[in-house]
Amino acid sequence: MAEPASSAPPARPFRFVQMLPMLFFDVVLPIAVYNLLTHYGVSTLWALAAGGVSPALNNLRSWVKSRRLEPLGIIVIALMAAGTAASLISGSVLFALIKESFLTGVFGLICLGSLFAGRPLLFTIVRQFVAGNDADRLQWWNGLWQYPDFRCAMRFVTFVWGIAYVVEALVRVALALTLKPAQVVAISPIMGFGMLIVLIFWTQRHMLALRDRKMRAAAAAATPINN
Repeated sequence: MAEPASSAPPARPFRFVQMLPMLFFDVVLPIAVYNLLTHYGVSTLWALAAGGVSPALNNLRSWVKSRRLEPLGIIVIALMAAGTAASLISGSVLFALIKESFLTGVFGLICLGSLFAGRPLLFTIVRQFVAGNDADRLQWWNGLWQYPDFRCAMRFVTFVWGIAYVVEALVRVALALTLKPAQVVAISPIMGFGMLIVLIFWTQRHMLALRDRKMRAAAAAATPINN
């Protein structure tokens, strides 16, 4: 961030096409599965449980593709499995509807809690988008942590993500309490996907704006002052 632009390898640009598998597995399939099963007489509870299988498959797909287990992904799978099992055992449709809220809320709280750790959670998440598995980019990204402005930006981004997901969790609960199950199934995944897209684009713009400010400041400092 504070290094000369020439010393930084070009970051991989974010493209919406990267999100298409998530859109399919986490939004389209759950809605389609729920509506198909309820159309053929399957109970609302079991249809909700079946709709939760495709997001879990998406996480497994990501693990297989990257050949690397991420702690956050393990937490997601564990919470999804626990929520589905608890809803089936309790027989509560409401619990099945709000189980995603627990997942969203826990993620938000993890973001906020990571502010007290050595490096906030979004440092790792953004690194995956920026550097992927490229060794040079990873080294460059990790090296940015030495700059105070970068550390401050990463903590601020993590704080915004944490607050956003805690608020989203509360909204999901409110929807489950006020709307019909079919409406919640249609709205909730779309809202979650939309929130993620907005946060990704905002994070990208925020970090690029910081980079541009540092580059302008460096250029101004290098410009000789004529008396």
